[in-house]
Amino acid sequence: MHEEEKKCSETEQFDGQHEPGEWLTRLRNFMVVERQKNRPRGKHAQQRNEPTPNARIAEVQLLESHIGSWLSRLDKLLVGVDRWHARYPAVVITTNPVGVTACNNLALTESFRDVVSRCCCLTEYEYRYWCKEEPDKQFESHINYWAWIKTSVPAVRAKEFQEFPIAEGSVYWLLRHGVSGLGIHDFFDCKVFEWDGMKPTLLTEHFREGVPSV
Repeated sequence: MHEEEKKCSETEQFDGQHEPGEWLTRLRNFMVVERQKNRPRGKHAQQRNEPTPNARIAEVQLLESHIGSWLSRLDKLLVGVDRWHARYPAVVITTNPVGVTACNNLALTESFRDVVSRCCCLTEYEYRYWCKEEPDKQFESHINYWAWIKTSVPAVRAKEFQEFPIAEGSVYWLLRHGVSGLGIHDFFDCKVFEWDGMKPTLLTEHFREGVPSV
């Protein structure tokens, strides 16, 4: 093979590797195999307390509404991003298992069926393992949107939320969300809710956490 032909072949192979549709297909195939494994989550992974039926339903509904709201704006956001002018990115939604349920519910909704078909919804741990298999650090193939709710906020963080007092017996829920790969639209943010055992009530939409890893 001549040198120019070799370079052309290598370029075509590289482009194919980063073509969003093919990248998304490989991710989905990876997920089929991945979910048959019992991967370690790491020694520092926190165990989630089993939610009450009311809490689980409310959490699913909250994430379904929140993720759906972002997905409904996605096409407009992509218009202003140069790298996605000529092609549609693979959309990776990272969340917790409750959020995966929320995404599955959206996929059954006619108004979201098409956009969800261009997404892959998975947990943060699954996404980390995939990034080791096929890194895309420069977001040439995909964008990553994340949304999940921390329902067990340690009592030691109470002072952090003193501006938003809650009733005795209630707890704080933190909806952490953001996106990478959308250029000027990249962000990370946190919504604070009060959970009283029956319904979540929004306290503030833009909260800067002092200890976001706890």
